[in-house]
Amino acid sequence: MARKDYLSYSARDFALDEDFQQWVLQPSTRNVFWEHWLQQHPEKENDIREAKQLLQGISFTSYQLSEGQKEELWAAISGGLEDEAPITATATRSHWRQLWKYAAVLLSGMLLAGGWSWWREDHTPAIVSAHTRLGETKTLLLPDSSEVTLNADSRLLYATSGKQREVWLDGEAFFHVKHTVSHQRFVVHTYDNINVEVLGTQFNVNSAGKEVVVVLQQGKIQLNIEGRNTSMALQPGEMVRYNKQDGDFTKSSVNASQYVSWHTGRLVMDDYSLADAAAFMQQVFGKTIIVPDTQLLKYKVSGSMPIIYNADTMLVQLEKVFRMKFNQKGDEVWIQKK
Repeated sequence: MARKDYLSYSARDFALDEDFQQWVLQPSTRNVFWEHWLQQHPEKENDIREAKQLLQGISFTSYQLSEGQKEELWAAISGGLEDEAPITATATRSHWRQLWKYAAVLLSGMLLAGGWSWWREDHTPAIVSAHTRLGETKTLLLPDSSEVTLNADSRLLYATSGKQREVWLDGEAFFHVKHTVSHQRFVVHTYDNINVEVLGTQFNVNSAGKEVVVVLQQGKIQLNIEGRNTSMALQPGEMVRYNKQDGDFTKSSVNASQYVSWHTGRLVMDDYSLADAAAFMQQVFGKTIIVPDTQLLKYKVSGSMPIIYNADTMLVQLEKVFRMKFNQKGDEVWIQKK
């Protein structure tokens, strides 16, 4: 089992971990590691319990729904999940929406390697989930002809029919939204209470780290924060950073190309710091970057370079750009002065 910083994991992180999934979903397989780890870290008991509930609760076959309830559920999903169907089943009504959100990311990894879909009895596709692995990107054409490019280790849930144009994102994606004659809105939901509403535009949403970062390249978008009476409009070249932990947010003007150029295969570096490079390698390739001399993280460069979706090649390129020594040990990369 690869070394992971499980002490920093939330319930959601545990639920998405393949080793943890195997331990929970295959109880006949005794896993000494997890039993020992729990004994050593009793403070994580609540997170473990919640993660188990999420995994054990996401099983469509366990919900005994009548034909009428199935139709109500389908209508709610086709309508964009804005109104929950009044489901009476094993899970409570309030818990169903939470389970559905986690199903989007969990089932994509557990059921099919390339994605999954839920079909009605008449074989009409309802909800589709697409995802990317570490070190890869994927471009999707949505039913309304809008185009989405997923960055590495990201997931997108969307409906293939219905009046609403809404998607759910976990990770990072660049959106090129098609404007409709009827001025129909397009909404991007993240699992961190951020909703981005547009008509037709180009923008980037990144929810992969400790913040949700929204950058507008072209057009106009409206950003709403669920649970708070807060909304703001963004103009081209503006960025909003939303802190997932404390809910604070900042708005600033930026070089949008630096944040959206990845979808064209280039890394634009405008005062690009070593800390930025470390975050990139962790998000795209799952590498843990260790810099003993933290002052090096402030070192900045400017320019551009192609993105090669091979971790070893990118490390060599970044080593040359920053003129530092990158020493890779498994999934860890140690950086120091040459």
